[in-house]
Amino acid sequence: MIYIIKLAMMAHQKKRLEEFVKVCKEKGLKITPQRLAVYEILLRREDHPTVEEIYEEVKEIYPFVSLATVYRTVETLEELGFIKRVAYWGSSVRYDANVQEHDHLVCVMCGAILDLKADAGCRVPEEVNDFKVLSRSLYIYGVCPSCQKKN
Repeated sequence: MIYIIKLAMMAHQKKRLEEFVKVCKEKGLKITPQRLAVYEILLRREDHPTVEEIYEEVKEIYPFVSLATVYRTVETLEELGFIKRVAYWGSSVRYDANVQEHDHLVCVMCGAILDLKADAGCRVPEEVNDFKVLSRSLYIYGVCPSCQKKN
């Protein structure tokens, strides 16, 4: 069963990478191995990494990649709508390749940010206090299982 789930996830990631390549070609952007690696890492990870964490992982594959390249790639991915910023924890921005509207769990001890798999039931109307609602995001703060074990 786990194998089937992993295959489905890999197929979804492959489809998203193909969409990214298509958009890059349409926009006249180079499709570099480093650019693909950054997006692939974000697609694979569910922990909402910082640019620095992405850089460390890309550097293992491409030792000569610069941090500036990773920053520019993340900016491009965000501008094209393939990733989004999720939350600020400490001084670093975190990124998520899941651009569908969804909510997050944030550990107040270690700063882990995870997608909330269940619907928290927060329905927001199209307009609130004369604001036209474009999107919404709910952050639930608590203590993750790992930090609970430590304390």
